[in-house]
Amino acid sequence: MVARNRAWQCLIGWIVTLCSLSATGAETPARPFDAYAGNYRVAGDRIIGINPFIMDDKTSVMLIADYSSGVVRRLFPVTASEFVMGAGFNAPEPAELKVRFELDERGNATSMSLQQAAGSQSVAERVALKREEVSFKGIDAQLAGTLILPPTKGPHPAIVLLHGSGPLTRYSFGPYPNFFSSLGLAVLIYDKRGTGNSTGLRLDASTGVAMRDSQYPDELAGDALAALRFLQQRDDIDPKRIGFWGSSEGGMLTTQVAARSQEVAFAINSSGFMEPLWQTLEYQVGAIRRDRGSPPEVIEKEQAFFALMLRVARTGQGWEEFRKAEDELAASGNRWLFRGRGPFTSVEQLRWDWDHILSFDPLPALAKVRCPVLGLFGEQDILTPAARTSENMRRVLTQAGHEDFTLEVFPRAGHSLSERPEGKRMAPGVFETLRSWLKAHL
Repeated sequence: MVARNRAWQCLIGWIVTLCSLSATGAETPARPFDAYAGNYRVAGDRIIGINPFIMDDKTSVMLIADYSSGVVRRLFPVTASEFVMGAGFNAPEPAELKVRFELDERGNATSMSLQQAAGSQSVAERVALKREEVSFKGIDAQLAGTLILPPTKGPHPAIVLLHGSGPLTRYSFGPYPNFFSSLGLAVLIYDKRGTGNSTGLRLDASTGVAMRDSQYPDELAGDALAALRFLQQRDDIDPKRIGFWGSSEGGMLTTQVAARSQEVAFAINSSGFMEPLWQTLEYQVGAIRRDRGSPPEVIEKEQAFFALMLRVARTGQGWEEFRKAEDELAASGNRWLFRGRGPFTSVEQLRWDWDHILSFDPLPALAKVRCPVLGLFGEQDILTPAARTSENMRRVLTQAGHEDFTLEVFPRAGHSLSERPEGKRMAPGVFETLRSWLKAHL
């Protein structure tokens, strides 16, 4: 998986979807940057967002996002109120921008000054957003999150953000929470089940092998529907204008939720797979290795091994052959990409994976979706095959008679829709497409 900004770029990518089960997750994140978080108005309609974010190593950082230029990068502290943005996503030097926050007597930011390396300077006033800590009941879990409310009078249209796979909290969405709030939407972000302050069991590959009587992605879809019901009960939210956005696993999940409830106002799939899960994982074996520059013989060996694993998982035949091939692969010095679910200790575990997770196909549910659908994909995505995913959506929705869907593949964009290879900014048109599409539909 891409190493430099994997946590945001994958949100979190499908390399971890050879799934397992956990009742535990990432530690509850510290939030030292809440005093700065929010949107800042520079001039006219130009908005810059400051977004708390949790890195792969669980470090709490801030991202600065210019929703006009698409620049999204990390801010590095110099003093308690001064930060710098470097030339790369995760590099402080050479500094391209100096940011200085003006703080009130409570230590909360009221504005920020922006000093470009070239010398120009501007001041941005903080927008008066309201951040409310919330909790709601999922299928079998208590889910904790944050509701970001606009400064205007409600009832507001709202959007629920859905995670990629892995143990992700409400601080895993990169620039998107404050981007959507800049459009006048109420934004609900919550800790995924079994993660942060949320309880419950989670189907993913973050903690090892376990089996239970559960079908992927029923629990995640149930939690998302619980979020919908929670917002519908609030007087400050318009119950007829609540939709979903998600990336990777969450992008796929938006259509699953919309298929289960006619009360979903819209579904935005950002880089979510749209084919049987095993096919996307099969694509990743070659795509990830080619992106890393692996020689053809290594790619062929891992593809053959993955095909063997699928055959054993599907049929239950060839377990000893699989174990022998796994040992040979390890002895050769190659690290199998999909060891997150293992090492498998029995053919029963492999069979469970196939029956409960790997064979899952999101397309039958997609055919039942009736709300407006937006699909956004990156041409250079090494985790989701953009061209065939987009075409699958087009084919299924067209055959179902759906009349309001938009699909777009962005050149040079990766899984997070940031430009590759540096990931210093969103691909041109991403924020603009979201902005115009939501304006038209809300």
